[in-house]
Order: sequence, then C-alpha cells, then structure tokens
Amino acid sequence: MEAGSVDAWLMLLGLGMLAGAVGQTIRVVVGLKKAIDVQPGGASDTIDTKRLVISLLIGAAAGAIAAVLTVTDAMSITSQTVLGLVAAGYAGTDFIEGVMKKVVPA
Repeated sequence: MEAGSVDAWLMLLGLGMLAGAVGQTIRVVVGLKKAIDVQPGGASDTIDTKRLVISLLIGAAAGAIAAVLTVTDAMSITSQTVLGLVAAGYAGTDFIEGVMKKVVPA
C-alpha cells in the first residue's frame, strides 16, 4: 500500500479517531471517579448518555485532526505516535468544547 493512497489516509484517520476516542474515554473514567468520590453511589445519576456519546465523538475528531496534522508517514507509525494521538483525544476535547461554547450560543 502506498503512503499517499486512499487506503493509507483512511487507516490514518481511523487510527486517529480510535486513539482520540480512547483518550476521551480515559478522561470520562477520571471524571466518573471524581464524581463517585464526591457522591458515593450516586454516580449513575450523573451519567448523561447523549453528552457521553458527543464527547466521545469530539475526542475521535480531535484524534483524527491530530493524526492528519502530525503523522508524516502513515506506514511507519510508532507507539509514541499512538500515545500522542490518545493524548490529543484527551486534551483536544477540552479545546474543541471551549471553542464550541464561544461560537455556538447556549
């Protein structure tokens, strides 16, 4: 498979989306842990399924954007690159949500 082929781009986007969603999942787990510490037994009341799905999609988008912007050779991706994409999903979600709050009125 050539580095500039459509297959390579789709695999890169898929990897970025998956890694970004994993990063966002880590962020969600940390948030749930904090919620359980504050209100033991009541964390299930704080889970909003729609918001969870949207946040995972935002994490996936952040990972895909990071993959396109940072990966120069889709055929030689290292574990550090994958960890970077996971981190982009973790941190990028805050950035994207912050921009959306300013752009889209409540």
